[in-house]
Amino acid sequence: MYEKNDKRRVYWLIDLYLAGKIDDKTFCDEFYYSYDLEMDGSTLTKLEREVFDVLSIVTERCSFVEEEDPEIKKVFFDKKDLCYAIIEAKRSFEKQKNLMTDPYSY
Repeated sequence: MYEKNDKRRVYWLIDLYLAGKIDDKTFCDEFYYSYDLEMDGSTLTKLEREVFDVLSIVTERCSFVEEEDPEIKKVFFDKKDLCYAIIEAKRSFEKQKNLMTDPYSY
């Protein structure tokens, strides 16, 4: 486990979520405590800031209540949106890693 101000904690949370070891609400809460409250933005790369900012928006507006009202659904993200955002975050970091290690990846 990492300190809440360590960006490696967010990577760890992403991995825990994708492995099914933490649920949606736990991810949102822990991401908020780490990224939004504790993390020093100057320690982040441009990609990390962009990806974490998207996750921040989704986690802040994620609703765990099933809503029937279409107007409410326009305002909040649901569990599927959260899962998609986390998967895309992981893909973004893996793509960057592959580009850095494989000069023939385009």
